[in-house]
Parts: sequence; C-alpha cells; structure tokens
Amino acid sequence: MIEEENFGFRDKRGHFVPKEATDKNPVWVLPLNFKKILSWFIFSYIFSWNLVYLIFAFIAYYFFTPPLSEMKSFAPGWMSEILLRNYVIGTIFFSLIHIPLYISKSQGIKFKFNPNWPEKIQKLFTFNRQIFDNLFWSLFWGVPIWTGFEILSLWFYASGTIPFFRFNDSPIYFFLILLLIPAFRDAHFYLIHRFLHFKFMYKIAHSVHHRNINPGPWSSLSMHPIEHLLYFSGVIIHWIILSHPLHAIYHLFHAGLGSANGHIGFKQMLLNDKYAIDLSNYNHYLHHKYFEVNYGNLMIPFDQWFGTYHDGSEELHNQMQLRLKNIKGE
Repeated sequence: MIEEENFGFRDKRGHFVPKEATDKNPVWVLPLNFKKILSWFIFSYIFSWNLVYLIFAFIAYYFFTPPLSEMKSFAPGWMSEILLRNYVIGTIFFSLIHIPLYISKSQGIKFKFNPNWPEKIQKLFTFNRQIFDNLFWSLFWGVPIWTGFEILSLWFYASGTIPFFRFNDSPIYFFLILLLIPAFRDAHFYLIHRFLHFKFMYKIAHSVHHRNINPGPWSSLSMHPIEHLLYFSGVIIHWIILSHPLHAIYHLFHAGLGSANGHIGFKQMLLNDKYAIDLSNYNHYLHHKYFEVNYGNLMIPFDQWFGTYHDGSEELHNQMQLRLKNIKGE
C-alpha cells in the first residue's frame, strides 16, 4: 500500500509537504559527489519526464508532421495539420492527468498539496470557473501560439532560411543538443518568469496565470498571450544555432506539455495499491502559493543563488517574509 507518510507529511493546515522538497541538485553541491551526480543525471534528467516529452515529439515529427518539402511556403493545409496535431496531443496529455485526479477524484486528496478543491464559482476567473478559464487561455491562445512558433521553425528549415543538419552528419552533436534542451529551457524559464514579475508585466500579463493559487493541470498554459509569446520564445535558439527540426519540436513539446509538471497539484498519481507515477514539481506549486519565491526550477538553482528559494520549511518561510518586508520598507 502506498501511503503519504512514506513520501512526506501533512502540516498543521493539512497541506502535503513531500520529503524531497528540500533536496538540492547534486551538480551544485560542494564537495561534488560524482556518484550522486551520475544517479541524478540518469534517473532525474534522462529517464524522467524529459524522455516522455521527447517520445511525444519524436512521434509527432516522424508520424504526424508533413514532409519539409511541403512546407517551403505558408499554406493552410499543412499549417492546420500541425495545429490539429498539437490540439489532439495536448488535450489527451492534460486530460489523462486532469480527469482521474480532478473529475473522477480517484484518490481523493491523497498526495494533494492543497487539501481543498478549486471552488466551483470564482468571480476572479473568466466565465467564473477556474477550469473554464484555464481551458479558454490554454486552447484559444496557448496551443495556437505554441503552434505558431512551430510553423515558423519548420518553414525556416524547409525554405532554407536557417540551415539544419541530419542525424548522420553528427550523431554526437545531435544528441548533445537534445540533452541540453531541458537545461536551456530551465534557464530561459527563470529569466522570462523573473521579467514577468516586474510590476508592469505582472499587471498586464502574468496576473492571468496567477489567478491559479490552487492550480490544476490545465492551469499550466492558462496565460495571457503576451506570456505565451515569451514562454515559447525559447525555441528561437534553434533559429540561431545549427539544429534539426526534431530539436525545435522537442523544445516546444517540452515547454507545452512540460508546463503541466509544476501545476498538477499532486505529488503522486496512484495507479493501484503498489504503483504510482511521480507527477509534480512542488517547487513551482509553492510559487503559486506565495507568488514571490521559486521563480525558477531546481535544475539550475537560481532562486538559491539570489535569495528567493522556498522549500516549504518554516525557516525559509520566515526568510521570505523578512525579505518582503524589507522590499516594502516596513
């Protein structure tokens, strides 16, 4: 039987705090422990959600993407095909998480960070419902902007505007770019996310996303279109460096599907009494809870370097409150 106490504990208010919330990426811990680094690289970097997004991208590119020869000019046919493909994959992916956890509620609040469910009527949200709000911003804006970046990238490759190489040209370089994409995305996310918390950007754009204090899977791409443009803009790196169309598609799938990881709201999804899927990024859940902490993820510890890290502990919570008082001049 899989029990919560084996993975964490409930605090005084009933919020679930996972044990590994305070774990640091061994790459940045001195003295370096190469055994731990190797273990992290294999099990937390390669054989992780990164591989899941790569598999989705591989299937999308090699089975559901028109030949590059058809994409040398903009045409409704192939562009709508890409859009439909992303709608189908995105909807299936998010629904496979949302339906059992938030509609069927198959495991109740077991492993749910916030013990409360999103209220049915919330005037803060578009259409007065969190799920309707999330679906609107994700499907009406998020997927089309994601697709727009993909269409531009594929057209650039097909038209010869940017050069690309094939796997046989340099297998080592091909895999190196694949390996670096999650790390690059981590750095890019921190930079654009920090920018979105500037007062003027927060007011005109990022506040839409931060309506989701108690987020679910569909909250992940529930953003203002300005934020979508910034969020997916990381793929522009492939317009600059020598890369392959699969790299660009993987980059966008990592952003599009990978956004769910920090918004699911559960630590584990139970498959049965013995097996569960490790789901969520508690680090980003705390960002939605407290707003002014954890602007990045744990792969590259920007927040630890710049004093904005929160791991759920009372000590760091007090540090956060003191920092915010100093900012306000209290």
